[in-house]
Amino acid sequence: MREKSRFLGFVRRRLFDLSDMDAEDILSEVTFNLLRRADVIGEVENLSAYIYRSLANRVTDHQRQAVPLVAAAEAPDPADPLQPLFPPDPRPRPDQSLENTELRDHLFQAISTLGEQERAVWIATEIDGRSFRDLAEDWDEPIGTLLSRKSRATEKLRQMLSDYKNYR
Repeated sequence: MREKSRFLGFVRRRLFDLSDMDAEDILSEVTFNLLRRADVIGEVENLSAYIYRSLANRVTDHQRQAVPLVAAAEAPDPADPLQPLFPPDPRPRPDQSLENTELRDHLFQAISTLGEQERAVWIATEIDGRSFRDLAEDWDEPIGTLLSRKSRATEKLRQMLSDYKNYR
């Protein structure tokens, strides 16, 4: 506890764009890992140096991670009366929900009109996420044949859905 502020300062200096909570999280993680391996503590000559090295390693790990950037909500501009005060609702609007339902129904109807083999390949690859190699082994079909079936199925679905979009 005596060294906590020094350890936090060490982490903050290395990661200046990190929030205080993130620095605390890194320190907590290193401390937890150290206590979890309590058998190592007896073999360490200088515990502070060991912790500093562990913190430096964890900071390096943190820097190597691809951290997604989260945009903060912009402050409302008082000069723009049309700017919303709250972020938009992530739920779809009722008309979008209805349109999605209609599109899904139309897609299912279009899939049902495909030939049996085309439909099976398209569903297995697009919906079930199976690879062509697995399908070729399981169905004892050449990969080229499966690719052709999927290509024909995809083209037919595109055509049927483009008619739907033009109709809408």
